[in-house]
Amino acid sequence: MLLTILKSLLVIFVTTILRVLYDTISCYWLTPRRIKKIMEQQGVTGPKPRPLTGNILEISAMVSQSASKDCDSIHHDIVGRLLPHYVAWSKQYGMVLNCNKFVFSWS
Repeated sequence: MLLTILKSLLVIFVTTILRVLYDTISCYWLTPRRIKKIMEQQGVTGPKPRPLTGNILEISAMVSQSASKDCDSIHHDIVGRLLPHYVAWSKQYGMVLNCNKFVFSWS
């Protein structure tokens, strides 16, 4: 009786661990890869994201670099200062009909 209960608990435990492992791999690796592949087939490219962090490290480095500089003059066009990655990647990967032709990952 005790042996069957332990076997049942072991099966439940192993099944739960495998499910969590699959969900984690699917969420952080398989799904982003699938989405990137679909977007590239449509002609939308972008910087290669790192696993787990996406492009956050590059974005934060660009933002901190642009924020550390003083403004040259007072003007309302502050996109380059607040979103330098947006400006840089728009130039690098292009725009289509005034919409960006690149994708970046926050995750």
